[in-house]
Amino acid sequence: MGGNVNRVGEDIRRLAYRVERYLRLEATERLTLVTSYVILAAITLALATSAIFFLSTGLVKTIAVVTGNETLSYYIVGAFLLLLIVVAFLLKKPLVENPLVRMYSEQLLNTPSLTEQVMPRGSKEEQIRKLAESLVQELDDYDEEGGEE
Repeated sequence: MGGNVNRVGEDIRRLAYRVERYLRLEATERLTLVTSYVILAAITLALATSAIFFLSTGLVKTIAVVTGNETLSYYIVGAFLLLLIVVAFLLKKPLVENPLVRMYSEQLLNTPSLTEQVMPRGSKEEQIRKLAESLVQELDDYDEEGGEE
């Protein structure tokens, strides 16, 4: 009886070890995605700012030719850009918040859990036993290959 208890304890330890490794891998994957999005957003913001500057300058020069007054054309372009900022703030929920919530919820909530990925439909006890056996076998293979002790 003591051997079985020790075996169950060892199986639980190995299962916990595999679950911890899986969770670390999932966290790393999520952090990589978020970091990629942040870097892409920063690059896009820098390039968009430059593009808006040059386009605004060109628009000012064009309006200056039409109106004959360069100062007035700067005011017109500045007012237009301020109007765009106000519209962006008024539409921030449908333009920014909703797509971000959708993206994050898909990444964090719709991804199948460890149990859903590993276990097919069927009896719970049989599925748990197969999962434990496969994790123990993976850990044994890992240890035989010179893994961490």
